[in-house]
Amino acid sequence: MVEEKLKGHDLFALMTPKEVESLSSACRVASLKAGQRVYSEGIPASHLCVLLKGKVELRRPAERDISLLVEDVSEGGVFGVSSLAEGERYLLNAECVEDSEVLMVESRVLRSILDQNPVAGYATERKISQIFFKRYVMAMERLRSVIRVVALGLA
Repeated sequence: MVEEKLKGHDLFALMTPKEVESLSSACRVASLKAGQRVYSEGIPASHLCVLLKGKVELRRPAERDISLLVEDVSEGGVFGVSSLAEGERYLLNAECVEDSEVLMVESRVLRSILDQNPVAGYATERKISQIFFKRYVMAMERLRSVIRVVALGLA
């Protein structure tokens, strides 16, 4: 089942069948309930995540239990991308807002495969860069909205 999920996702499309088979042994599917965290900001980033079912919110924690919603991840969405930057920590909290199934891909194994297959590695890094940029733009737009509300005294 895991191998089929990997083959069906465009992030892994340029991997060879042998690479997908190898990667599938470094994956697991986590079944999580609404309200459970997939990971928390600041912990070592060890897995890239693909949402198979449900919905996950990515939030940047702030002061006094306030957080900034960065993105709602829907089925097929990828998160935990900071795990591909060796030695990094997760930058956001990832929390299920619905009962969810998450494909947890061990990033150390994925990095090794991508290092050995430069075509797949380049394509994957490009897609990851697009994800980071999209989230950055969305976060800046949300921040701009908050600043407008505060500046107009509507808060």
